[in-house]
This record gives sequence, C-alpha cells and structure tokens, in this order.
Amino acid sequence: ESFETEIINSLRVGQIVIIDLSQGDPLIQKLYSERICKKVFNDSMNRFIRTKPNNFIQFYFEEAHNLFPKKEEKDLSQIYNRIAKEGAKLNLGLIYATQEVSSISSNILKNTQNWFIAHLNNEDETKELRKYYDFGDFTESLVRFSAKNDKGFVRMKTYSNPFIVPVQIDKFSA
Repeated sequence: ESFETEIINSLRVGQIVIIDLSQGDPLIQKLYSERICKKVFNDSMNRFIRTKPNNFIQFYFEEAHNLFPKKEEKDLSQIYNRIAKEGAKLNLGLIYATQEVSSISSNILKNTQNWFIAHLNNEDETKELRKYYDFGDFTESLVRFSAKNDKGFVRMKTYSNPFIVPVQIDKFSA
C-alpha cells in the first residue's frame, strides 16, 4: 500500500492528516506536494463521477508562492489551478498563506473566495490585490504596517459578505 493510499484512507474516515514538507530540498517539497494533491484530487473526482459521497477535505499551504503556479504560467491543468477551479464540487478546499500575492497564478487568485490580509510589503502586492474586490481603500494601510499597533489587524473579505471589513483578531488562549 502506497504512502498516498494511507493518506486517502485516513482522509475518507475523517481524520486530520498533517504532512510537514517545510524542511528539506524545495524540489522534493514541490514534488511531494503536487503528488499528494493529485492523488486526493483524482480520488475525489473518481468518487464524484461514480456518484459516491465526498467528505470535505481542506488543503493548507504555507508559503504558497513557492508551490503554486506563477502568474505568467498559462497551464490551467496544473493541480493547484484545478483544485482552485473545480474543488468546490468535489468538497475540496484550498487555504493558502503568502506574502507574494503578485507571483501567484491569476487563475487561483480569481477563484479565491475568502481573503484575510494583514500586511503586504510593497506596492506590487497592493496593485495586484486591487484587481480582486475592493481592497483599494485599504492598500495604503496594508503597506504602512506597525508591528506594535497593527498586531492581529486584518482586512477580511468573505464569500458571504459583499464588503471588506477591517477586524482585529485576538490571540487564541485556552
């Protein structure tokens, strides 16, 4: 039984599976991330075609700009583009964190439904953000970040809300 099959079986019974690819060679990280995503996506698509139920599976990616297709790439068949575009019907969700919005494939960005933006470090990033919803009113404050005063402050755009809302997020404590 392959590594990916143990992952699929665990996900199908509702378990949380964490695969930490943060250490090691970036090429290996990219290879394994794509391989696992393709396996889960293909399994979900096969279940969908056979009208079998798909439980909800959520992918989380840190430093997504290192894994996702670049802005200029036009190959929409890449796995992250497919998850962004077709994932909803398969109950697959994609959560990603990046400080380099401008480098991510526009296909992924335009299929992003919920945005939580705390800080962007340059004008290129805010320019890119203005293309998606009405972040224009907030772009100046996103660049002018103060670690002392702006901790936990985000601009939030959710799928169910037509407006961008500034919110302060408190640190979670048990």
